[in-house]
Amino acid sequence: MSGAGNEQKTVKLSAGQKLRRFVAYYRPHGWLFVLDMGSALAQAGFTILLPLVTYRVFDEALPERNWTLLWWLLAALLVLAALTAAGDFISTRWGHVLGVRMEADMRADLFRHLQKLSFGYFDRTKTGHLMSRISNDLTQIAEAAHHGPEDLLIASITLIGAFGTMFYLNWKLALITLIPLPFVVLWGVIFRRRMHEGFQRVRIEVAEINSRVENSIQGIREVKSFTNEPYEFERFVEVNRNFRLARENVYGAMANFHTGISFLMQCYSLLFIGAGAVLVFRGNADLAEVITFFMYSRYIVMPIFRMVAFVEQFLQGITAFERFLEVMQESPEIVDRPGARPLTSPRGEVKFRGVNFHYPGRGGEGEGEEEWRLQNIELEAPAGKLVALVGESGAGKSTIAALIPRFYEIDSGSLTIDGQEVSELTQRSLRQNIGIVQQSPFLFDGTIGENIRFGKPEATDEEVAAAARAANIYDYIVSLPEGFDTLVGERGVRLSGGQRQRISIARVFLKNPPILIFDEATSALDNQSEALIQQSMAELCRNRTTILIAHRLSTVRHADLIYCLRGGKVVEHGTFEELMAKKGYYYELHTMQVG
Repeated sequence: MSGAGNEQKTVKLSAGQKLRRFVAYYRPHGWLFVLDMGSALAQAGFTILLPLVTYRVFDEALPERNWTLLWWLLAALLVLAALTAAGDFISTRWGHVLGVRMEADMRADLFRHLQKLSFGYFDRTKTGHLMSRISNDLTQIAEAAHHGPEDLLIASITLIGAFGTMFYLNWKLALITLIPLPFVVLWGVIFRRRMHEGFQRVRIEVAEINSRVENSIQGIREVKSFTNEPYEFERFVEVNRNFRLARENVYGAMANFHTGISFLMQCYSLLFIGAGAVLVFRGNADLAEVITFFMYSRYIVMPIFRMVAFVEQFLQGITAFERFLEVMQESPEIVDRPGARPLTSPRGEVKFRGVNFHYPGRGGEGEGEEEWRLQNIELEAPAGKLVALVGESGAGKSTIAALIPRFYEIDSGSLTIDGQEVSELTQRSLRQNIGIVQQSPFLFDGTIGENIRFGKPEATDEEVAAAARAANIYDYIVSLPEGFDTLVGERGVRLSGGQRQRISIARVFLKNPPILIFDEATSALDNQSEALIQQSMAELCRNRTTILIAHRLSTVRHADLIYCLRGGKVVEHGTFEELMAKKGYYYELHTMQVG
């Protein structure tokens, strides 16, 4: 059957769709958004009133020597200043809470979506890039989500209110003050694209740095064992230089943007003074109006600066949100098909019939037969039997193991469990019935008990202990001061290879699946560790269908069936005695290895 699900599916969103996706994250926190916008609106209103009250001080209270009115107006100024400060407190406190909660929602959605994606996506995507998107990018989005609407509202209301009031007081002077605004807008348009492109480049380079650092730290033992610290540093210097240049370029654009805006704003205040002096001299304005307009010049400059900050933050936020959507728009290459049914009470019979497979993006049909990873595979693992896969490295053994739980989709042929096509089963039920032990098992950075319990999260302490006993690791665990609460370190670095392997086997014991896959589980271990693990494996394999991928041929001697792979093809199969009698490929491998 065809593996049409192998193709990557990405949907391109329009600007309107992106906006709706972004706005959707405000809905669960509507009351915070209303509170933030309400405080922003109040700040803008109080800011507009301050110069008006000041105008009354100079236009009415002082000329009329009305001390009562003066004291009332001064008290009003104090109250307005206090209310403005209170609005600023609410915006700063709860506006940031809004941003943080939206960021947490996005991070949860992104992590949940990553869990759904197929292996193919992770094969072609650097971990450092994903880490950059789930941390740095989302923080940038949160800042834009909080400050963007708030700054836009405050700036818009303040500008509209200020200019409206100025036109009401003196339309001639107000008209003159509009002159610099087109230059401000033009300057922003010129540098908008440059800044947007610059921020995109910075995000890419941040991801590259994360990826480089992560690789170097994870491979620190290899780096030191090969004394390649200088080489690693040179590689880091290169990505660090690219990041520095990207930031220097974007800051160059920002400097031009801010310098031009600042110059225009300074000219703006000078324009109020110069134009006001001329109008006063000609009798078209009075001193109270000039003082009031000068105050408004400050309250106009501030919202314009907010607009500038909004543009800058919006560009960074929209760039980060686009990168967030890039991941969210990735569709799993392997999905449950319509009408997929659960795998219930399986006996564990696995059959490959004419299976062909190539990894996505690495060749396949029409690209030359040599590009196929598996070709016309005919293989059968009877229920409850031990089937071994042997062959040279790259023959396709691990690929076969990855196809059984449907980590990848076959291109053609048939792969069944108990006669049911794997592609017609739900992925969850399929994988719940398969246990996998890798050559290099992954342990999470937690305790030994947590790593064993990963096989069955709801397991009791007694079940965890029983699994550890079955895996021949219990005595070692209880000998430790912290017992099952002992931390294993990142990737299990505090444990030996044999101990990590036995913990991973205990994890599978706890899962208790009817089908087992051992992918060269003992090839990297010493003889003592191998002997302990062989005992655990023998106990675990009892009455289960087991696929055993082995490098050491001595470990497959007692398998019920042995399949020999070469170049992605099954070249022969049979029992150990039958294969030795044939004196074919298996006999050659056995002779070279065992003698």
